[in-house]
Amino acid sequence: MKPSKSTAVLIATWIATFVLYLFVKPDQHPPIGTGVLINTSPAATISEPAKQ
Repeated sequence: MKPSKSTAVLIATWIATFVLYLFVKPDQHPPIGTGVLINTSPAATISEPAKQ
């Protein structure tokens, strides 16, 4: 059974996306000491009392 043209295009797109991912994927382990969450606070932190 031969796949239709749209199915072939879809499969080719998936394969191209996977190959592109292999070339541009980020490092598996980020360098130690690089903090992404520096100077942030949790969402539940209340900095001032609520005004009533």
